[in-house]
Amino acid sequence: MAHAFYAQNWNTSAKLAHMKTALAESPSLQAFWILRVGFAIAPIVAGLDKFFHWLVDWDQYVAPITANLMGGHTHEFMFGVGVIEIVAGIGVALWPRVFAYVVAAWLLGIIANLLMIPGYYDVALRDLGLALGALALARLSITHGRGRPLSGLFQRKNDIL
Repeated sequence: MAHAFYAQNWNTSAKLAHMKTALAESPSLQAFWILRVGFAIAPIVAGLDKFFHWLVDWDQYVAPITANLMGGHTHEFMFGVGVIEIVAGIGVALWPRVFAYVVAAWLLGIIANLLMIPGYYDVALRDLGLALGALALARLSITHGRGRPLSGLFQRKNDIL
């Protein structure tokens, strides 16, 4: 029994050493992880803030046309937006190959909304940069993400996380 414990710990140590080496030697793997972590955390934080307004009053970013479609219930609408953003962030953490495209599409929708509000063109431009970053993550996920949490750590198919 003790032998199995030590063998398992050695195997974990070997995997961690392999992970550090792969990460240190691959700029594209580094970029993948920077984008994956960023596009997981940012939507979750923004989504949670739709409920608490610690960062900003998000209701101001709803275009008048959208507010009219919602019957003037922009605050309640933003709660739904927050839930979608939280789900998208969790999705990027778990399955970046798919959810990076979801985040990019979501950002394009935000851009369309912002272009209907005079004075928010700078925010729309920033969100275009974010959408391009999400698309880059989706492309890098083809090489480095296999759909499992932390799956991009190993390059060979026979490496098991």
